[in-house]
Amino acid sequence: MKHQRIWILFAFIGFAGLLSSCNSEPQLLEAATELLVDDTGAYTIENIASGDFEKSVGRAPNLGTQSKPVWVRFAMEPGQGERWLDVQSTNIDTLEFYYLEGRNVVSAYTVGEAFPFENRPVKSASFVFPLPESATGGEVYLRIMSGKQVLLPMKIGSRDEITDDIRNRSVFFGLYTGIVLVMLLYNLFIWFSVRDRNYLYYVFFIAFVGLTQLTLNGYGNQYFWPNNQWLSLRSVHFTGVLSGVTTVIFAQSYLRIRQYSKYLNYVLLFYLGVYLIAFLLAVQGAFIASYNAINFCAAASLLLVFAAWRSWRRGYRQALFFLIAWSIFLIGVTLYVLRDVGILPYNLLTQYALPIGSALEIVLLSFALADSINQLKREKEKEQEAKLNALRENERIITEQNTLLEKKVKERTHELAKSNQELNTTLTTLRSAQAQLVDAEKMASLGQMTAGIAHELNNPINFVSSNISPLSRDIDEVMEVLEHYITIEANDSELPVKLQRAKELAKSYDIDFLKVEIKQLLKGIGDGALRTAEIVKGLRIFSRLDEDTLKKADINECLRSTLIIIKSMMKTECTVYSDLAADLPQINCYPGKLNQVFLNILVNAIQATADTGKPYNERRVDVTTRYTEESVFVSIKDNGTGMSPEVKAKIFDPFFTTKEVGQGTGLGLSIVLGIVNDHKGKIDVLTAQDEGTEFLLTLSRTL
Repeated sequence: MKHQRIWILFAFIGFAGLLSSCNSEPQLLEAATELLVDDTGAYTIENIASGDFEKSVGRAPNLGTQSKPVWVRFAMEPGQGERWLDVQSTNIDTLEFYYLEGRNVVSAYTVGEAFPFENRPVKSASFVFPLPESATGGEVYLRIMSGKQVLLPMKIGSRDEITDDIRNRSVFFGLYTGIVLVMLLYNLFIWFSVRDRNYLYYVFFIAFVGLTQLTLNGYGNQYFWPNNQWLSLRSVHFTGVLSGVTTVIFAQSYLRIRQYSKYLNYVLLFYLGVYLIAFLLAVQGAFIASYNAINFCAAASLLLVFAAWRSWRRGYRQALFFLIAWSIFLIGVTLYVLRDVGILPYNLLTQYALPIGSALEIVLLSFALADSINQLKREKEKEQEAKLNALRENERIITEQNTLLEKKVKERTHELAKSNQELNTTLTTLRSAQAQLVDAEKMASLGQMTAGIAHELNNPINFVSSNISPLSRDIDEVMEVLEHYITIEANDSELPVKLQRAKELAKSYDIDFLKVEIKQLLKGIGDGALRTAEIVKGLRIFSRLDEDTLKKADINECLRSTLIIIKSMMKTECTVYSDLAADLPQINCYPGKLNQVFLNILVNAIQATADTGKPYNERRVDVTTRYTEESVFVSIKDNGTGMSPEVKAKIFDPFFTTKEVGQGTGLGLSIVLGIVNDHKGKIDVLTAQDEGTEFLLTLSRTL
């Protein structure tokens, strides 16, 4: 803030000194100037003298915005020596200068923004032409064409007077440029420090506003693009658009128009669209239309005053700085416009009103942005103080809450300990119930097969018991014949008679037949005993008492024992085919639990084939085992009724069953899944409605 005040003080001291030094400036041409609008474009320097000129009004003729050539004429008094003409309107597209004595063209120049800067006889931002000495006097003709409004202040003076005037203007705008650059660099530095986007927008605003002022006064063509005629013709339009756009964007952000004036923000967005159209028109060469569009957007200046006032009224303090700065700038614009339309005279104040107002605006807005930092600092200090107070209050509340929480925690811990004890009791009960359910399911499965197993055992036992009676009879007959032979002695007198009787008895009992029959009966008894032993062995393997012990077991043996258990069921329902891998390796498992898995799946498979209603010889269940280096695979596949996707999704849910009430507990496959999970295995179900089902079990070899 302090440095900004020093710079603005130096700036306005320089402005005042410069303006006071211009009292001896050459005088503007008075009412001797005549104008002619060439509506047809038929006039040339050869026939323009016959044109119907009219005297201009004021010291600086206002040509307006003309799409047609305008001729300007004034007479030179004789005997004045060498003089220079300074046409101070810097934004003329084409300016043709002719100096005539009588009907002779003594000197002629063609200059303007449509021509290189080097074409100018005097290298100046304005158009300066040397006037030859003439004892008789002469006439000056200017032919002017421009796509912008043209105000034509002209001065005639000696070479030194015009040179001093040009130098004074250059010094003035050099000082203006210095202020602009200082403010631009100062605000750019602050933006790098605080990263507030308002400063970045303001840097662009300063750059394009300053460039616009330099372009309007001819310094853009002189220093920035002296040989680029395309850009020279459009420079006023481009810089006008860019300064207008950056002004609107900066004002939207700084004044918080989106927050305080929502509908006004939409209006400003409309003006941004018009600026874009003006830019495109200038690119296409529609200079007058582009210039008029830019002038239309100048109305947004008044809207920014209203927006600043509205934001200030709603409590945004920094908006007051913008309101003051923008009002000062608008005063300069107003003086400039009133001069252009001829209401105010052309003098030093009206000539430099626009750059002075622009410089004041730039500096004051820098004050406003600096104040916004101070305001932000004060707000942060208040915010930090509020946070500190809040932290202290929170600390007090936390201390109180901690005390209360400690008490609550002790109470809750006691309650949780009690609840935990109850949960442990409940968990123990649940585990016991779960074990009972599993045992009940196993017993239910065994119960279904008890009658069949009894029948299987009864057949070989009946076979043995039925053979005992004939075997006993045959043995008695053999023993009777044997006893006859035993009673015969060598010196017995009745030896021939007893031998004959023994032979007859042996013949009557058919000893040869008895020998064959006894062998057959003994073989039948042996077969029955073997079958009984196999059934008992299968029962022993299936219901082994060490089922909760992890041990190595042969999966094929488990499957065979299970098939023996359900053999009676298979005889009446379907045919079971087994394809068991001969060299299947043993795996670590719980054999008794796996027997339960195989039993449950096989019983379901057999029942599923029976439910199809197919003939017995078409019903089948296939049991297959395979293995890899990591796993053993067991496949149990049937050609039964299969399952729908809905049923398949629920088969492992506890108590889910498709059987009628009383025919199933719904725990079979749930227990299967639990046992497979205990083995860290996987069970896949491949099924489709009416196409059978395959259960594929994958068991790890390294449990």
